[in-house]
Amino acid sequence: MAFKAPIHQFTETRTIHISGRDFLYISNLISTFRLLIAPLIFWVIYKGNYKLAVVIGGVAIVSDLLDGFFARVLNQHSELGYILDPVADKVAIGAGIFALVLSHSTFPIWAFAAVIFRDVAIVLGNVYLAYKAKMITRSNWWGKCTSFTLSIAVILYLIHAIQEDLFPEWVAFTILCVALLFVVISAVSYARHMLRVLKTEVTD
Repeated sequence: MAFKAPIHQFTETRTIHISGRDFLYISNLISTFRLLIAPLIFWVIYKGNYKLAVVIGGVAIVSDLLDGFFARVLNQHSELGYILDPVADKVAIGAGIFALVLSHSTFPIWAFAAVIFRDVAIVLGNVYLAYKAKMITRSNWWGKCTSFTLSIAVILYLIHAIQEDLFPEWVAFTILCVALLFVVISAVSYARHMLRVLKTEVTD
């Protein structure tokens, strides 16, 4: 079936097709790189090597900006990219937050729980959508804002852990609160969109 028009900032495709060429796209290679360094992010934070974690986290944030840039400039949009980019974001950010919690930092456990709950719900929703409606849903603007602000929040909590006396925790917590606001908005946005698509499937 042909390409379906976007619905409220989302883009779907009715033909889920991933070819071997998609794995060679620069944008997808960058997303794969971010996914592969997630265990490293977890390890260095868990071991308390916060300075190195800031550097690696910064590289991950830059890679997130670059994969979207190359996808647009080189016209390398693919179903694989629609899956790989948000998954890499969720895994890398989740690994960093989980390590912060385990390393007894000041990162609040309830915030970690909220992020994980939202990510698991979105992943399961997308899996069901792919099964039921044969669609892949791209991250929308709210989702991208969520990933970016959560990444910045993790970096700021790491900096606070390095220089507690020089870098106040309230700055990191403020950014985290903004990120959590995006978490809620994006979760509602995804839920409404998925329900709308499923309802359309049933009526069709």
